[in-house]
Amino acid sequence: MSSAILGGDVTVYYLDETRQKRIHWTGGATTRTLNELYSALQDLFDEPNQMDDGNPMSAETPVEYTTGIIDAGDLDPWYVSYELMEHITGGALRTNGWTRATGTNTGIIVVAVTSNNIVPGDVGNTISGATTGAGTLLEVIEAGTTDYLVIRPDSSAAGDDFTTDTQTITCNAHTASQSGSASFTGEQIWANLYSIGNIQPDTHIYIYQGSAADDADRIRIKSIVDSTQDWWGDGHIDVLLYTKDFKQAGNPTIDGGYATVLARKATNLYSAFEVATSLTSGGRNPIPLQTEPDLNNTTGYKSITFTAASGNWSVGDEISGDSSTARAIITKIDNPGSTQTVHYYLIDDPLTDFSSGAEGITNEDDTGTGTKDANPSADQGPALTGWFSGSGAPTVAFGFATFDVDDDGTAEWYGLTIDCNQNPLDEVYEWLKYVLQRGQTGTTNSDGIPGELYRGCEAYLKYSGTVTGTIAEGSNVTQETSGATGVVVSHDTTNKVILLRSIRGTFATGASDHTLTDGDTGGTVEIDSDAAVFAPKDASPFGTFAGGVFFGARGVLLSDWASADENNFQLTDAAGGNYSRPLAISISVTNLTQNGDETVDTADRVAVFRLSAGAIQKDEYSATGGEAIGATSLVVDSAITQDTPGKATGGVVRIRKAADGANYRVRFASWATSTFTLANYSATAEAGTDTDTIVDVGAFATAKRGDILVNTSRSNAVSYITKVTSDDSVEIDPPITGQTTGDSISFNVIPVAIVAGDDVYVPLIDRFASASTESVSIIYVSPISFRVNVRNSAATTKIKPFTADGSTSGTDQSVPVVRTTDTIVQ
Repeated sequence: MSSAILGGDVTVYYLDETRQKRIHWTGGATTRTLNELYSALQDLFDEPNQMDDGNPMSAETPVEYTTGIIDAGDLDPWYVSYELMEHITGGALRTNGWTRATGTNTGIIVVAVTSNNIVPGDVGNTISGATTGAGTLLEVIEAGTTDYLVIRPDSSAAGDDFTTDTQTITCNAHTASQSGSASFTGEQIWANLYSIGNIQPDTHIYIYQGSAADDADRIRIKSIVDSTQDWWGDGHIDVLLYTKDFKQAGNPTIDGGYATVLARKATNLYSAFEVATSLTSGGRNPIPLQTEPDLNNTTGYKSITFTAASGNWSVGDEISGDSSTARAIITKIDNPGSTQTVHYYLIDDPLTDFSSGAEGITNEDDTGTGTKDANPSADQGPALTGWFSGSGAPTVAFGFATFDVDDDGTAEWYGLTIDCNQNPLDEVYEWLKYVLQRGQTGTTNSDGIPGELYRGCEAYLKYSGTVTGTIAEGSNVTQETSGATGVVVSHDTTNKVILLRSIRGTFATGASDHTLTDGDTGGTVEIDSDAAVFAPKDASPFGTFAGGVFFGARGVLLSDWASADENNFQLTDAAGGNYSRPLAISISVTNLTQNGDETVDTADRVAVFRLSAGAIQKDEYSATGGEAIGATSLVVDSAITQDTPGKATGGVVRIRKAADGANYRVRFASWATSTFTLANYSATAEAGTDTDTIVDVGAFATAKRGDILVNTSRSNAVSYITKVTSDDSVEIDPPITGQTTGDSISFNVIPVAIVAGDDVYVPLIDRFASASTESVSIIYVSPISFRVNVRNSAATTKIKPFTADGSTSGTDQSVPVVRTTDTIVQ
C-alpha cells in the first residue's frame, strides 16, 4: 500500500504495487527542499512495515543526495519522477543503479514513442511491447510529436529490453508506436541552481540548455507537465535541473554540463550567467544575477485602448486582464480618462497578451478598473516601424566589416554591423534591447539563435597561415588539444581573424596542436597568432547606452547613424581596441520647403560651399587626369581632407574644366584617400523615351533630381535629371536631340574627358531639400568659412534667392532661411 509523506505532497509507491517502487509528487503548486524529502523518507523507512524495503535515498552532505539502489543487495532501483523534481529545491540529487545492463541489472529505461495514446493516468500499470519488452510504466513525459515512456522492466533478461525499434506498445488498453530507436538507459543527475544578487520586481529568470555547437539543440527549459512555461515563478530561483539527456542512449551529459541562466525584463538592464561543468557532478550552484532599471529603455511595446475606465492609473502600475490573465506594466498613458490608451510591456511566464476582444482590466497596484475595446493590442515603441525618426527600424547584419571609425587612415575590423537607418542612438538602443528581451524567439537579429538567448561575441582568434578548405560564418568549430568550441560569427580571410560566440572552454595559440576545425565544412586552420576569450555585455548584448553615449559591445560596428550622433558613440573592434569618431560639427540650414525626397521639382535647392578669400572655393583639388567619359571614379592630386563630408554616405563633387570653365555636378557614393567613387547606375531607353524623357522599368529606384547623365548613343550628350517621375521614368534638361528607344545612358559618371589641372571641389551640402532642415556632419579640423545658397522658383510660393555667409570654430552652426516671396518671377 502506498504511503503519503510531507502532508500528501509526495507519495511513495512500493515494489509490491505492480513493481512501481517510485516516489512521485501528489501535492499542489508548492515546493519542498531535498532535505525535507530525505528526512521524510528516513522517517517513513525506519517504521516496522518498511524495514524489508530497500532504502530510497542517502545523504552525502546536507545538500547532496543519491537515490536508486542504496542498499547492497537491492535489485531494483527506486525511481523519483521528473515531475517530482520540479517541486524540489535546496540540494542536488544523483541516481545509482538506473543504468540497465541486460542479464545483470534491471535498471530503468526510456522508450521514445509517437502516435501516443498512453497518458499519465496509466502510470503504475503494466506495459508491454508487441514484439519485445515488458514492465511497469513509471512516468509519461509528453514532448510534442515524440513522447517518452519511463519504464521499469520486469527483469534484466533480454526479452524485457524493448530493443525492437518499431513496435506497438500497450498499457492499460492504450497504445503508442515505438519511434524507431531502441530504448535508452543511463544515470541521471539533478544539479541545484539558485540565483543570488539584486533583481528587480516581476523579473522572470529563465534557463537555456543544450549543445552550443548546434543552435537547434539549445532549448529553453520548460516544465515536464506544461510545455508552455517553466515551473518556477518570478523572482529568484532555486531549482533542480537534470543534466543528463534521457532522450539519448547512455544519458550523455547535456552540453558538457553548461546551462545559461538569463534575466531580461523589459525596461531593465539585463543579466546572464553561464553555469559551467560543475553541473556534471550535481552540487548546489549559485547564479549571480544583477538587474536594475534602465533609464534609457522606458518605452513600452504594446498598447490597449479603453471603452470605459475609472479609478487611478499611473505609469509603473501593474495591470491584469480579467479573462486573458495577461499581466503588464504601464509605461505611458495617452488621453488619460475613460477612453485612455495605455502603453505597456508584458510580465509573467508565459508572456500572455490581453484578449483580442473586449476584456475587463484591473489595476493591481491601485483602484483602477475598466474595459478595453474589441481591438487587438497595438504595437508601440520599438515594435512599431512608424515609431522611429529615421528611415524605419534599425537592422543587424552578421559578417565581417571594416571601417575607419577614428579616421586615422587604418580601418578596424568588426564582426557585425548595426544599421541605424538614420535613427538617433537613443531609439536604436531601445530597439536593440527590445529584440533581445525575454519572449523574443525570432532569430533574424540574433545570428540564428533566439533573441532572448543571444549574448554576443565571446572569442577572438587570429592566425598567420592559410585555411585548408573553408571556415564558414555560422559554422561550429572545435580546437584540438584545448577542446574549446564555438560558433563563427565572422571570418575575415584578408586580416585572418575569426570572431566566435556561444563558446565553450578556452582557446589557445601555439606552433602546433591548436588546429581549429569547422565541424560543418571540414575546413581547418592553425590558430597561432592570438586567441582571446572575453566576457559579453550581458546588460545589453549589442552595447550599452549611458549619458547619451552608445558603448558598443566588442565586434559591433554602427553604420548610417544620424549626423547629430557623430560623437555620441564609442566602438570596440574585434581585437579589443576602443575607437571614437573625431570631433564632428554640423552645419544646418533650416526653414526649408521640402517634399520628403529628392525626386520632384518643388523643393528648395540648398547648397553650402567653402569660401576662400570671400569667394566660393572652386579649386579645392586638382584632377590628376586620365578619366575618360563614362568613368565611375575620379582621382585628385592630393589626399581628400578629413573634413570633406560623404566619406561613407556619399555627396556631390563638382568638376570645373580648366579649358573653358564648364562646370559639372556629379553625385558620388563614397571617397577614400584621393579617390571619389561615383554613385553610378545605367539605363537602356525603352518605349516612351523622347528628347526630355527616359523610360526604363526599374532603372531609377536610386535616382535623384540633379543626377548627371551621359547618352553614349548620342555622341555622349550630357544632361541632368529634373524630376524622377517613378522608378521607371525620369525627366531631363537640357533635351537630348534624337534620344529614343534603345539608347544607352549612364548616370553619375564622368561626363567629359578629365585632364590634369581640371578643378575639383566638394560642396558641404548640395541637394534638393527632403526635410525642413538639411544638415551635414563634418569632422572638425580647422575653421571653415562657408556660403549658404537657397533658391526655389518652382514651388507654388516662390522665394527670392537667399544667401548668407558664416564660419565654423569647432561648434555647430545653424542658418535659418529668410523666405521672401518673389512676386515677380513667372
